[in-house]
Amino acid sequence: MEFNTYKGPYIKSPNKTNKIMLHLVVALLPIILFSFYKNGVVLYKHNLTDTYGMFYPLIFVFVGTFTSFITETIYTYLVLKKKNKDLINSIKNSYSFLPGLFVSLVLPLNTPLPILIIGAVVAIIVGKMLYGGFGQNIFNPALIGCLFVLTCYGSVINSNGGYINKYELDTIGSATPLTNYHMIDGIGNYDKVVKPYGDLKDFLFGMIPGTVGETCSILIIVAYIYLVLKKVIKWKIPLIYVSTVFVMTLIIGSMNGEGIWYPTFNILSGGLLFGAVFMATDPVTSPTTCLGQVIYAFCLGILTVLFRNYTSAPEGVLTSILTMNMFVVLLDRLGSKKKESIMQILIPMGIITCLLLGVSLLVGNKYINSDSSDSKFKIIEKKDNYYVVSQVGNGGPIKAKIYIKDNEITKIKIIENNETENYYKLVTNKNYIKTLIDNQNNLDKVDTVSGATISSTALKKMCINVKKDMEK
Repeated sequence: MEFNTYKGPYIKSPNKTNKIMLHLVVALLPIILFSFYKNGVVLYKHNLTDTYGMFYPLIFVFVGTFTSFITETIYTYLVLKKKNKDLINSIKNSYSFLPGLFVSLVLPLNTPLPILIIGAVVAIIVGKMLYGGFGQNIFNPALIGCLFVLTCYGSVINSNGGYINKYELDTIGSATPLTNYHMIDGIGNYDKVVKPYGDLKDFLFGMIPGTVGETCSILIIVAYIYLVLKKVIKWKIPLIYVSTVFVMTLIIGSMNGEGIWYPTFNILSGGLLFGAVFMATDPVTSPTTCLGQVIYAFCLGILTVLFRNYTSAPEGVLTSILTMNMFVVLLDRLGSKKKESIMQILIPMGIITCLLLGVSLLVGNKYINSDSSDSKFKIIEKKDNYYVVSQVGNGGPIKAKIYIKDNEITKIKIIENNETENYYKLVTNKNYIKTLIDNQNNLDKVDTVSGATISSTALKKMCINVKKDMEK
């Protein structure tokens, strides 16, 4: 028998995988309990739900977590043919509950439980097991499950209430902060972007609409510090990711005369902090080399700002992380060669710096050069008694024929649309269209349709734009 010996040094980490996972769950627990308070206890106190509804946030998280666990168990037994002790050890060492736990935290609470179950199943099978199981997956499993759900069932979730709980529906309205920002023409201002939700303290402490786990920024920041101190996550990735978004939005805001509130809003809105701390740092789907982590984090920030300002989706974090997951192997190869040549560090960092500044200036200039007209509105045909116009909605342009008489809108007929069936039913509701016609001289005060905020806003803006054109 031949024994091979190798020179050290060898460093053994005291952080075993099960200890790491325990720290991860400890960090998530306050976030889960906060969701229970915000989406359950607060509603119960205001008589907006019953006892079941109060505990529903915890039930929601449990269903996603348990589905993930049981799905992997069944897959391992039926497909991988593991039984008895092999089955137990495989499930124990693969942490099968985590993808479902994270799926439940990155979806809206109003996601129907059957759809949540589908998301957890997809996360385990498509996002994890088809790649070979724990440690072999290319993409973050939870984000794969979330993307599948939002793509296939987004309209169903929105028709069920979307991201807004019943208390927020009464006190705030029907849109999340990023959705509201996405619907504003231009860069907006503090009164339009932040004030509808209170002030930035409400964003910091989580009293804003959002997914189950993303709203309480202060708890996510505490979780980041805890996980870094316990050496569970890579500190560089969240810090550089968030800092990149902050610097870029600071440049964009400064170019448009806005203050520090604008980058702060971008940091505290949506799933940026949660994604940066819990998703972008996934040890399997993020780089292991120092240079790879730095490039990865910078690119995440650049993509997030780009997606938030140039796509119809207001979030950008999910797609940014999944996009960068594809390049992890390449980044690690680049990072592993960093000692061979200083140019292998300077060249990619130079490119990243140019991209960061270039995208910031591009977005900032876009808002500077935007005029008072609505770029999402288009007049296709104009006659004495009607307009044929289009306005970009949730799925794309909504085309309508708007009949007029004596400079008043008398009828709205939808000709073409790219909305899903559920969105279309909500938006073309006769009562909503009648409300638009009846209140055509005071449309700013007309509420949007809960569950179809972007599309119903598009119809409202369409009417506003037609009215403006008639007054010329």
